[in-house]
Amino acid sequence: MSIAQGILPFQLIENSSKSLLTSFAGLPLVMETFRALGLPQSIKKHLCILHKEGKYQEADYIESFICLFASGGECVEDLDLLRGDEGLKKLGLCVPSPEAARWFLHGFHDEKLLSGRCPEKAFIPEETAELKGLREVQKDLIRKATRKEGPWKATIDLDAVIIESQKEEAFFTYLGEKGYQPMTAYWAEQDLIVADEFRDGNVPARMDILRVAQEALAALPPTVRLVRFRSDSAAYVHEFLDWCRQEISERPRIEYAISAEMTEELRAAIEALPEEAWKPLRKITDQGLIAGRKEWAEVEFVPSQPSKKKTMKPDRYLAIRIRPSQGELFRDGHPYHYFSVVTNMWSWEGERLLRWQRERCGTIEKIHDVMKNDLAAGVLPSKYFFVNAAWWRLNTLAYNLLSVLKREALPQSWWPLRLKALRFHLLNLAGRVVEHARKLFLKITQHHPHFLIYKEAREKLLLFSSA
Repeated sequence: MSIAQGILPFQLIENSSKSLLTSFAGLPLVMETFRALGLPQSIKKHLCILHKEGKYQEADYIESFICLFASGGECVEDLDLLRGDEGLKKLGLCVPSPEAARWFLHGFHDEKLLSGRCPEKAFIPEETAELKGLREVQKDLIRKATRKEGPWKATIDLDAVIIESQKEEAFFTYLGEKGYQPMTAYWAEQDLIVADEFRDGNVPARMDILRVAQEALAALPPTVRLVRFRSDSAAYVHEFLDWCRQEISERPRIEYAISAEMTEELRAAIEALPEEAWKPLRKITDQGLIAGRKEWAEVEFVPSQPSKKKTMKPDRYLAIRIRPSQGELFRDGHPYHYFSVVTNMWSWEGERLLRWQRERCGTIEKIHDVMKNDLAAGVLPSKYFFVNAAWWRLNTLAYNLLSVLKREALPQSWWPLRLKALRFHLLNLAGRVVEHARKLFLKITQHHPHFLIYKEAREKLLLFSSA
């Protein structure tokens, strides 16, 4: 009579057969996307951290980190699980030890570049050469991913996000908690992060936002001839707006729709509007367009703050007001709450433009949620600033790679899936790796509902790689 090991009637034993098992039979799709995008060659070209030949190359480290994030790991120590998976090792994934991976991340750090950093003053350090190299790898990924489609326009959403951290070296944010506040630029049509800048928590989102926008523009493929920026009031900076207004033949035309800072003079101009100027700002629902508590109006307004180019065409300001649901006053004693959007897009109908500008809340904020909760960007690994910056950028690289995997290899119905759904359905499968007649086989059950999708995805990645 056997002794029960647990509640269910089975005995747990170790696999003693010569075939190799893997708990991550779907990860080879991530590995093949990594290679289809030419990332090993790009990493070799742009990144030099290991100054001598060893068992692992830079591409092995970065591929291991991407596979770690894709499979659900959130710290360096979790590499041990992938490293111990003999099936993955046989399929070509070379995973370093957590100690070696930690040492690799420290290769991105340079304490000398942080000499101006202090809690009392906002400071954005220059990136290390290694971080800049990783940014070039990101650019190569973006251009490889979009070369087939040749897109001509790009909607870029700009926003910062707070990453909470109790590390002693972290600074307090405007919310009163310690952490960091990286800035991200996201290409909405292609579902790609085109620029990022890791920042301390005490750095305002609007500080040097122009540099992030310029990095985003530099990452776009040359086929793009129209760029539209969307942002909250963090981008309501005259330096940024002046740059957008400039007409330069060598770059794409730039349009923008940005939440304006509600100054006293702007509020006065909005409150002076006649009642007949206001129109309902309708919501899109399953039943069609429905009027709610929001209204909008055009407002003639020229800010008193000087602009660099006095001869430029004035901007267009659109005002939004929100009525209380029951007719009572808001807590501040006002009958309405006011918001405004500044834009140089004169040809769009106002209601359409305001709805489009608000769509950024469903894009860039979702990206930050995925980065922090589905990937591993919300758990920073180190007290060292540039190590955390590298960790953040590696997560953006993983996000883009998984986006390419979905859009190039999976059915269109899979594109909106969150990463946790992708793991459940495809990445974290059980499989058996078998060698026979000098050939390598990965066996998963033929009756698995996504077996054919997996098979077709590999064929599509092969075509994508050779295109």
